[in-house]
Amino acid sequence: MQFMISHEKPLQACQAGHAARHMHDKRRMEAGGGHNIECKCSHTGRHNDFDGALREWEQMHAPAKPAAPAGRKARKIAKAAEVQPAPTSVGVITSLDSMQREAMRRAQSGDFELADAMELLSTGRTRAGQHLGGAWREYDLQFGIWVGGRLQAFAYGSPLTCYDDECTDVDCACDDEADTRLVIGLNEAVLFSAFDEGDIPDAYTSGRSPVWAQGVIDAYREQLAKPVQKTIFNSEAA
Repeated sequence: MQFMISHEKPLQACQAGHAARHMHDKRRMEAGGGHNIECKCSHTGRHNDFDGALREWEQMHAPAKPAAPAGRKARKIAKAAEVQPAPTSVGVITSLDSMQREAMRRAQSGDFELADAMELLSTGRTRAGQHLGGAWREYDLQFGIWVGGRLQAFAYGSPLTCYDDECTDVDCACDDEADTRLVIGLNEAVLFSAFDEGDIPDAYTSGRSPVWAQGVIDAYREQLAKPVQKTIFNSEAA
C-alpha cells in the first residue's frame, strides 16, 4: 500500500514550483515498493530509504549552473556527457494531459475549481500519517480546506460517512461525528494535530470532500463527451 509521509521541514519544491511529497510503498523493492518523492510534474525512482530518494530529488531539481564559456574545454565536457549511459531508474518530467492543460487555462483566468479538484483527488493525498510516541499512525483523507478561495490544506482522520445519495459534500454536515486527527498544508507540513495542545481551529474542521472533487471532474469529462455543433449554413442568407 502506498501512503504519504509528512516531514516537519517541507521538501524542496520542483523547478516548476510544485510542492513535493514523500511517498512510501510498503511492498518489497522487487515488487515495485520503496520510497520516492513526487510532485505534479515529476517523480524520482523507487529507493530502499528516504535518503536515497531525497538525493535523487535534489539532483533532479538543483538550481541551474551558469553556462560554461565556449571553448575547447566546454566542447570536451559536452562530448563526454554525450557518451554517458542513461540511468535505468530515474525520475521523469511528465507531459501535461488535456485535463491538466484545461485546469491551467482556467486558473489563468481566475477559475481554480478544476485544478483544486484534481489536487484533492491526486494519489498522494488519499492517506497521510505521523509518528507519535515511536509508532506510525495513518489516516484517511476527509476533505480539502479552502482559505481565501483556494485549496490550502487537507484534513485526515476517520472516514466521512454520508447517508444522502444526493449530497455533493460541499461543507457537508451529514457526519457530525467525523474525527479529524491531522491537518496538512499544500507543502506537506503538519499544520495541526489532535495530539497537540488545544483543539484544531474551527476554520480547519470543514471543507469539500473527494466526492465534490469527483463531481467537478465528471462534469468536465461529460462536457468533453458532448459534440460541439457549429452552424456553417445561414438559412436567412440563402
